[in-house]
Amino acid sequence: MPEFRSAQRGRFDLLSSLLSLAAVLLVVHGIKEWARHGYEPLPVLTIGVGLVLGFVFVRRQKHLAHPMIDLGLVGRRAFGGPVFANLLAMFATVGMAVFLTQYLQSVLGLSPFRAALWSLVPAVGAAVAAPAAAALAQRVDRAYVMGGGFSVSACGFLWMTQVRTDSALWLVLAGAALYAGGLVAAMTLADELALGAAPPERAGSAAAVLESGQELGGALGMAVLGSIGAAVYSREMADALPAGMPHAEAVRETLGGATAVAARLPDETAGTVLTAARDAFTHGMSFAAIGAAVVMAAAGVFSVARLRGAGRAKPPAGGAGPRTAVLPS
Repeated sequence: MPEFRSAQRGRFDLLSSLLSLAAVLLVVHGIKEWARHGYEPLPVLTIGVGLVLGFVFVRRQKHLAHPMIDLGLVGRRAFGGPVFANLLAMFATVGMAVFLTQYLQSVLGLSPFRAALWSLVPAVGAAVAAPAAAALAQRVDRAYVMGGGFSVSACGFLWMTQVRTDSALWLVLAGAALYAGGLVAAMTLADELALGAAPPERAGSAAAVLESGQELGGALGMAVLGSIGAAVYSREMADALPAGMPHAEAVRETLGGATAVAARLPDETAGTVLTAARDAFTHGMSFAAIGAAVVMAAAGVFSVARLRGAGRAKPPAGGAGPRTAVLPS
């Protein structure tokens, strides 16, 4: 394909970079602290300041000759819609991955190596879903295929709510493969739709925005879904621990902390602590899966309502126009 290099090479905007970084960090930190300690003025203020900085960042982009984020491009239905859909997909993917790896190792007791190998199983669902979605999109509007993929992923997350501490390994992996397959199907088409909607001179910017949206979605997924699970875990462990137990704070914070403390306790007490911690963690994972399912259902509705017909660009007369490759800047 012929190469394309944009003639416009603006300077790196350090202030915009700092604004975006500060906005994301403050919002994520505020969410995590709110989940950890409950409602307090400081976490709410932190989130508020982060949102204000995010607003200032967006306003700044509107007045720059060479903005970090091209708001005109993001405002296009065929581009901004898929970017947002991808953000929601990564929200669920990364947010749930935190629980899955801990469940395999700290609840089922698999070694890190065995857990890593079993974690590859859901990739089978993704390997089947991606080409199937691409083939189906040749016959059906991409929006409906994306909506179906998000619906399948929502069913997979609901499946994960049935996982218990004594569940069979296949049950966990089947649920993970189901939601991973649905997510990959939707994300594959979203990537194609977004990059196809960008003009050649903005393809580099489009790819950067798409990637940044995915990273932001993953960070928010870890913050929100992780906080939901942590809040459920802490509340249940506070009720389950005996009074005067040593290192109770570490046990109440994380499953890893409970496992480390249990290793120094007598066998009977250690067994009680580990059983309670694993049950609490699994319940927290179930609530996080419900949150992910709700977000995926909303993503499916959004895809169908917002993106119908967005990818039906008519080729110019005489066939498809020339394709270009974008050189990294």
